[in-house]
Amino acid sequence: MKLVKIIIANIHHFKYNPEQILSQIAPCYVKKYKSTTIQTSARQELVSGLLLKQYLGIERDNQITYNAYNKPLLVSENKYYNISHSGDYVVLAIADCNVGIDVEKIRKYHEPTVNKVFSTKQKEQLLKIDGEKKDEMFTKIWTEYEAALKLKGTGFGEEWDKGKKSVYNCSIYTFKKEDYFITCATEKKTSIVTKNCILNPLSMQFFI
Repeated sequence: MKLVKIIIANIHHFKYNPEQILSQIAPCYVKKYKSTTIQTSARQELVSGLLLKQYLGIERDNQITYNAYNKPLLVSENKYYNISHSGDYVVLAIADCNVGIDVEKIRKYHEPTVNKVFSTKQKEQLLKIDGEKKDEMFTKIWTEYEAALKLKGTGFGEEWDKGKKSVYNCSIYTFKKEDYFITCATEKKTSIVTKNCILNPLSMQFFI
């Protein structure tokens, strides 16, 4: 059975001077970090670049290629990966097979999104619940769509309407962490391992 490792990093557990990191990570993440004035977004990009450096050895842009839908892939083709961030967390999936991952902080139920995206069965499920449970179910389903589409590499673009009916034709693994949902999607059933990590700022080494 194929293996997927999900690495979960809280951006606030990384205590360091950004200048320590910028010279070590891929320039595309340096650019993302420097192009945003929003502190949380900047930290997300910095930690994303750092995770890719630590776990996949990515420190140059030419180690990454992109498919027709701009999904990042390793040039070496020896592993697959996908990365996502929301709020306090960055999650990195490393797999023996094609993979998509999404993390979302629980958000308020949004009826226009439900009407546009969700299936009839999902709408009926949501009609039966209220309050926080409804927000949680809405967010859970949303992460599942996102992960499935990131697996395919299409996103909510022109391929969405074509793929909507078959978007769940993959293996979905969803779990809750605090007030976040994390979903991993693969083409076939896989073995999932989850790990939390922090960074020692003195040695620049991760502890899992």
